Amino acid sequence: MTEEYRYLDVNGDRLFAAFHQPANQPSQAVVILHPLGEEKLWAHRVFVSLARDLAEAGIAVLRIDFRGEGDSDRSFEESDLETRIEDACRAIDFLRGISPLYREMTLLGLRFGAAVAAATARLRNDVTRLILWDPIVDGAAYMQSVLRLNLMFQMARHRKVVENRDQLVARLAKGETVNIEGYELAEPLFSQTSGFRLQEMLQRSAVETLIVQISQEEAAIKPELASLADACPRCRIEVVIEEPFWREGRAFCQRAPELTRVTRRALGIPP
Repeated sequence: MTEEYRYLDVNGDRLFAAFHQPANQPSQAVVILHPLGEEKLWAHRVFVSLARDLAEAGIAVLRIDFRGEGDSDRSFEESDLETRIEDACRAIDFLRGISPLYREMTLLGLRFGAAVAAATARLRNDVTRLILWDPIVDGAAYMQSVLRLNLMFQMARHRKVVENRDQLVARLAKGETVNIEGYELAEPLFSQTSGFRLQEMLQRSAVETLIVQISQEEAAIKPELASLADACPRCRIEVVIEEPFWREGRAFCQRAPELTRVTRRALGIPP
């Protein structure tokens, strides 16, 4: 297995990519799509470990930094959901250019990255599988949770909320940005994501889909995920017990063993 780092061109911007190439010619490839903001940083090592594990098992893997994050071009406020979909498409095109022999092309995403994966698959006819770790189901609810982080910061700094959510949204509408854990959120990302509904994406797609619910203890499938399986015939749900490694915690997670296990099984890799 070898690792190669390069920049891919996306409309004149540089898109950072890490390519994990198996020793032998693979028959399938996986594109890994990271979550948003601070969640990307905390999840990074798990994704590196996963990519190496899959490459050692004979699968080509490409990890990218969406534009506006990591080592790719643009500032955070200059990127949005649409640019991230463009980045995912560019990653697929790169892999297709490396080898047209891939029989299977899988998009694997965590949280917001899962939303990008689903939205990308709807636009493509060469994605054969989605693996969605703890996906965003309702984009509007997710964006409200993102704004809540700003409110929490206000409470910590001022001991009160200086600007409520409506005021923050009004600022976005005027073309200003709202700071979220050091990242400047702009209106395009907010509005595009607010309009995202995972069920709509999956209903319009014929792609085989595995949704993985991540819990810290044994739990039943969440109702909003169960409804996805009911509405989307090619969608199935699995629940795994795993630490929420994309959040700041006591320990920095190097691996996600249960997620890796169900992912390997979905890709047809022997235990």
